[in-house]
Amino acid sequence: MVHFFFLLMISIMLLSSSATAAGLAFLKVDVGARAAGMGGAFVAAADDISSIWCNPAGLSMIKTEEITIHHQDWLQDTRYECLGYAYPTQNLTLGISLNHLSSNHIPEILRDVADNPCPTGRLFGVSDMSGMFVVSKQVNKDTSIGIGLKYLQEQLDNNTANAGALDLGCLYTSDNSFCLALSIQNIGSKMQMNKNKFALPMMYRTGVAWKTESSVVGIEINKASDRELRGCAGVELKINDPITVRCGYQFLTDNAHGSFKGMPDRVSLGFGVKIGQTTIDYAFAPYGVLEDTHRVSVSHKFGNMRFAAKKHVSPQREGFVEEDKGIKPKNASNDMLIVTTDNIPLREGPGTTYSIITKVKIGTRLMVVDRQKKWFYKVALPDGRCGWICSIFVE
Repeated sequence: MVHFFFLLMISIMLLSSSATAAGLAFLKVDVGARAAGMGGAFVAAADDISSIWCNPAGLSMIKTEEITIHHQDWLQDTRYECLGYAYPTQNLTLGISLNHLSSNHIPEILRDVADNPCPTGRLFGVSDMSGMFVVSKQVNKDTSIGIGLKYLQEQLDNNTANAGALDLGCLYTSDNSFCLALSIQNIGSKMQMNKNKFALPMMYRTGVAWKTESSVVGIEINKASDRELRGCAGVELKINDPITVRCGYQFLTDNAHGSFKGMPDRVSLGFGVKIGQTTIDYAFAPYGVLEDTHRVSVSHKFGNMRFAAKKHVSPQREGFVEEDKGIKPKNASNDMLIVTTDNIPLREGPGTTYSIITKVKIGTRLMVVDRQKKWFYKVALPDGRCGWICSIFVE
């Protein structure tokens, strides 16, 4: 299935590689301040709710319900607003999003028979809108795929055009630290406004990322059907638990069709602050003589972790046996460990790049399930939940 998905995406890229004029330019804009702060190099780093907009496969990395709102001051008095929601189930992750871009007070300019501009003094507005439904699945321990269905609408003054589109994404994560990704966005038919037809801006993105407990480094190459090849690189560093800083750099843009000419215009900066289950992200990117752009995203996590056992499933069916107090995994030994440091993360896998299930308090007694790894033990909490804990924090 995974090989077929990869072949399908590559075939679409080859069949649609010719450059054509395209509308709905807002579909090429990075959504989410985290991605923008990394210069857009996010297709392989995608592991949060903003994956909806860059690589739907990354949505499978989410473990709890999450909602986000995004505001962007774009070029020439343009506003871009986005709303996203993700819901992880036991086997799939579902997501929905609404995006709206608007620009008002645009002066109407006509041309006479000699092709000279003739302002009419009339102002009009432009707005673009998209709604998307995403399904993402982790098909095995290394590979995730995702599909997004879009409804698109563009309004120019009193004229309206509509279309449907499809996004495809695939994400491969080796040992949860090296990531390889491929995404194709805006696969769809042409839109028609009055007598004019124009194609959607199909977007191809591929990239790699390296993740550790405190950093993310991403590199991406992307191409839209109506512009030249572009590249970007970005880094994200966690200063401490609540604060993260980001920097990105655009390259492959000094060509006849590129929009960035100077070094300052290629660099983006950003930061994030986490307050409880809420994260606030900000990104700044200059665009030379056009204007500076600012993005703000606010996301909030809530609900139960998706890998917790369902209440209607008995402990025996989930691989546990009941004891006098608590629940014990069937393959657990009788060895016990005691946590020696407060708030130590219990993770999904044996490494610092795996997601945190919960944090364990000092003095907690843990039952050993697996000691095979050098630096991590698989243990069971008194309530039966299993995870991996670093061996240097227990005895």
